[in-house]
Amino acid sequence: MQCTAYAHLSDEKLKTLKKFEDEFGTILVAYEKVPAFADLSKDEVKKVQEEEKKLGKILVAYEQ
Repeated sequence: MQCTAYAHLSDEKLKTLKKFEDEFGTILVAYEKVPAFADLSKDEVKKVQEEEKKLGKILVAYEQ
């Protein structure tokens, strides 16, 4: 499986991103390449959600 790397941003672009985060009250993550989300079945989504509850974490499924 190939993992997408976080984007390398200049100081100026990081400052701009931080301004958006402050403005929106969110956390933004920049990737070098936008990965495709996995097309999961309803059963697969349910399993992922169950695992999220066990872990107390958010999981995101991407295509390989």
